[in-house]
Amino acid sequence: MRAMMILAIGLLVLGTIAAPFSEASSPEETGISKSIPEAQAPSVVLVESFLGPQAERVGESAEGVQLTWWPWSDETGSNWPDDDAKARIGQLGLSGEAGTLYNGQIDLQTANAMQFETPLIDLEGTIELVREETGDVSLSIAVELTPLVNLSDSTVVSILISEDRSMDHHGRVAEHLVRDMMPQVGFSVDANNLTKTTWKVPSTHLAAAGIDFEEQPHGWHITFAFFGDLEGGEENRLLGLYHTSAPTSWDSTAPSDFFVPMFLLLLCAVVASGAVMGSFKREKGMPKIDAQWTSSEPPSIQFRILAGTQPLSLTGCTTVEPWAIRGGFKRVSIPAGRSHEFAIRFKQAEPEDCHISLSVEVEELGAWTQYLRLASPQEALRSVEVGEHEPSNGDDA
Repeated sequence: MRAMMILAIGLLVLGTIAAPFSEASSPEETGISKSIPEAQAPSVVLVESFLGPQAERVGESAEGVQLTWWPWSDETGSNWPDDDAKARIGQLGLSGEAGTLYNGQIDLQTANAMQFETPLIDLEGTIELVREETGDVSLSIAVELTPLVNLSDSTVVSILISEDRSMDHHGRVAEHLVRDMMPQVGFSVDANNLTKTTWKVPSTHLAAAGIDFEEQPHGWHITFAFFGDLEGGEENRLLGLYHTSAPTSWDSTAPSDFFVPMFLLLLCAVVASGAVMGSFKREKGMPKIDAQWTSSEPPSIQFRILAGTQPLSLTGCTTVEPWAIRGGFKRVSIPAGRSHEFAIRFKQAEPEDCHISLSVEVEELGAWTQYLRLASPQEALRSVEVGEHEPSNGDDA
């Protein structure tokens, strides 16, 4: 009974956990997606760390959106991708040495001085995982992009996919490792001019970068970083920053998907609480039974019964041959919380152990038979007598 109850509770819990995903087996069926969140505040810094050959970080640490670049796979034989890191180094005109940039600037003070006070670009849209005809998963980003001021023609948005924690096959570890960068320029830079477009990243492109949203659905972030300047300017400044985790099945779960799991969880709680209360009631309601030999000639056993929280009745007492009880057994009722003592006498002592069956009925808990096994009275009482002898103090040795 207990095993079946545990199995039922386990199935209920499993159903509760699995229910939100019962219709989320593949992106094609569910459209696993999430909305692009609001832009980061203009005060948030984009921190880009270009690692050294031993994956060491160089430069002043700062709070903000963290990205890490690795440009050393050719030199070290690492399986981390490094093409985009080298392309980013070329964009920024860097030497390729390890270092850290802040909003594309070489020091934090300059980055803070070049920050804008208000957002300059409004980006809305949806990031979606799409099942291709080959069965592989690609990335589709449908957006509506509106500059709030006139921007320079050099304005570009880089779509960056980073891994929260990555380890290469040599054991190097990097956090926020950029695995893929896709620069995009196909949008209007005129103020209040809306551009609707969809940026697609095919599965082959993701696979080449070591990105697998099916095998590893969690631990990815997608960043949209706009660089350029105001109209007429020639600086390379951070104009807008959007940062979010990659979509998972949780992002596509509607509140209604939790109705069934919540019902199952409630049912599970009811079943579990009922089992616990029943077990507690049974434990407290059961009597405590004690039996011991009081004499060997004639053989006699003294019973002491302490009732639990439920009244009980003793309905019978039998023994296994060759032992035989002298006389009959009268039914005894014991109120809850009270004790009762009685003796059972046998016709004669036997060398074998004495096996006794005591029939018990407990109110609301049912009837059962309590089996007792006592060593022969000669053996039991001899042990008691030996134990009662005064111990030697060792003087006789």
